[in-house]
Amino acid sequence: MYLESTEMFIRKHCIVQFDKIMKEIKKNLVILAAGTGGHVYPGLCIAKNLILKNVNIFWIGTKNGMEKDIIKGENISFHHIDFSGVRGKGLKVILKLPFKIAKASYQAFMILKKISPNAILSMGGYISFPCVIAGIFLNRPIIIHEQNIVFGLANNISRFFSKLIIVGFPMSIQNEKYKFLGNPSRYEGLPRKKATHNKNVFNIAVIGGSLGAKVFNEIIPKAVYEILRKTEYEINIIHQTGKTHKSAEIQYNNFEVNIDLREYIDDMSEVYEWCDLIICRGGAITLTEIMNQGIPAIVIPYPYAVDNHQLQNCSFLEKRDAIILIDQKNLTEKYLANIILKLINNVDLLNSLSENIYNLNNSNSTEEICNEIENIMKINK
Repeated sequence: MYLESTEMFIRKHCIVQFDKIMKEIKKNLVILAAGTGGHVYPGLCIAKNLILKNVNIFWIGTKNGMEKDIIKGENISFHHIDFSGVRGKGLKVILKLPFKIAKASYQAFMILKKISPNAILSMGGYISFPCVIAGIFLNRPIIIHEQNIVFGLANNISRFFSKLIIVGFPMSIQNEKYKFLGNPSRYEGLPRKKATHNKNVFNIAVIGGSLGAKVFNEIIPKAVYEILRKTEYEINIIHQTGKTHKSAEIQYNNFEVNIDLREYIDDMSEVYEWCDLIICRGGAITLTEIMNQGIPAIVIPYPYAVDNHQLQNCSFLEKRDAIILIDQKNLTEKYLANIILKLINNVDLLNSLSENIYNLNNSNSTEEICNEIENIMKINK
């Protein structure tokens, strides 16, 4: 009986010591991302990769933001602070900003102090700024990832205090802290889609961002009608409308076309595989995903994006003959229809667009980014 009790004690003691050792071995990373899928989804790709490498992931977002639902079910500890963006909110909100930053920075300080992270990864967006301030006070290494070709406001300030700056598009900044590694994506590493469509069928995907695009819903059905009048091809459409789907639905009902209207598409992999052409906005993550598979694209940047970053993303690709860029102010049904007809009738042009955009793809972006993060965490034990 005594021997059994002693053996049990030794086992329990060994398990406790083993758990302590494992906690010391495992590194802690805090990811800052909230507000939009453009910040959240790349952060989640990084988180999933590092979890497989025995890294503890902690996430700081907002109480009611989309990020809380997106990371639900993942092995990630979620925390939130009280902070929101101020652009376009008026003078009264701006005057209160210093007090809001102070409050949010204190909240972030208390969270980070308890976690004691080996590094902090900012994916940009308003939530990241007070957390970076707290990280600086705690002397934690800051890593930032900028998805777009121009820095957002928070990352633009944070980069001066960062140990490492990872960018999704090449930038003309000569500094050893900067590394162009691309944007993490759910679809990286997939084989290039060959733009060899059926000679009688042409499939078009219309993606107006996660919320849809009103102008797409109004103009693209009219463009499809113009195309049907001038081609014998069978035209099939998958159109992500967002919640404002009624205008698109009414217009498509005016003529015969194979149309699949969807309010939102969570998993785009089947759509990317299916389509011969995509019409989309110019957000960094959408562009990264079509790079991953080499999908011919007509891109219409959202004209009210902060700092006009979508147009700048697209201009980089257009200069390399990787996309067809249309400024929204020039968008008419006849103009769009003529471009699509040109692509339908020119497989060589489709293949050229496909090859050029695929050649800009980094199929190993997430792994390379995670390796850099791990190197920083090893230095800062």
